[in-house]
Amino acid sequence: MAIRIIEREHSRIIGMKLETLLQDTREHQIIPKFQQSFNERLEEVSGVVGLPNTYGLFIDPPNYNPDTDLFTWIAGVEVSPYVEPPVGMISYELPNATYAVLEYQGDIDRAGDAYGELYEWINNSEYEQAGTYGFELYSTVHSPLERGKAVFLLHFPIKHK
Repeated sequence: MAIRIIEREHSRIIGMKLETLLQDTREHQIIPKFQQSFNERLEEVSGVVGLPNTYGLFIDPPNYNPDTDLFTWIAGVEVSPYVEPPVGMISYELPNATYAVLEYQGDIDRAGDAYGELYEWINNSEYEQAGTYGFELYSTVHSPLERGKAVFLLHFPIKHK
């Protein structure tokens, strides 16, 4: 899979927030189920920009240990400035940044493989991670029956070493 480097402008995301352990996510497909729950509430969000694109955004705590630490997942959509989130949802600001982007195609429940590939690429490149977050950008909403044929773009913020 080829890695691209892109610049992205600031964007505002509104969505639902979940805190979970990586192990629980892998064993119980928590994130795919959570994304589906958000997709079912998508029409509640006003001021949406760029549909059908939706986001799966992760935020790791400082000094994140994937074996023991909770991380945050936000299932959301990009919105215009100043839109208020519906009840039970939050807003998150994605900053202007340079991103390493990998296109993933395959079973969405095995998407962790893409993360490993992108981490390895960054470690062997002239770049390093520039934050403790990243996101998956989906260009279509996948039904449970389509999960084996998912396509999304995985974004990690980077900077020169």
